[in-house]
Amino acid sequence: MSCLRKRMFLLFMLLACVNLLAVQTAIARDLVSGRYISSAGKNIILDLDIKGPSTGNLIVHQFLSAEVDIISSAPSMVKFDKKSGKAQWLIKKVQPGKVRITMELSEPILPGLVRAEVRCRDQETGQMVDITINP
Repeated sequence: MSCLRKRMFLLFMLLACVNLLAVQTAIARDLVSGRYISSAGKNIILDLDIKGPSTGNLIVHQFLSAEVDIISSAPSMVKFDKKSGKAQWLIKKVQPGKVRITMELSEPILPGLVRAEVRCRDQETGQMVDITINP
């Protein structure tokens, strides 16, 4: 009978660990979400939805085709590597709500050639969270 109890205890512990991991994943996914309003052509628009509590700061990496230049963006970029097609924004003191990033490109980009990665700190857990956004 003690062997059965040990097995039941181990099974219970395993299920508890799986549930904790599922909760962490849900929290990370719910912190920031985003979608492309426009992901092809000369104008790229990325909308981010920030949920409470505030995430503090956001680091947004936008990946484009190599050799495409960004003529303008709002908000302004922190840096842009034209060779790799990677742009970066640091958006400070983000409050819950919407954040829109717009870019005007030097030439049209084909559908499916953009993606974004958002990095932020979960204010409740202190953990860094990475979110990938595809069109």
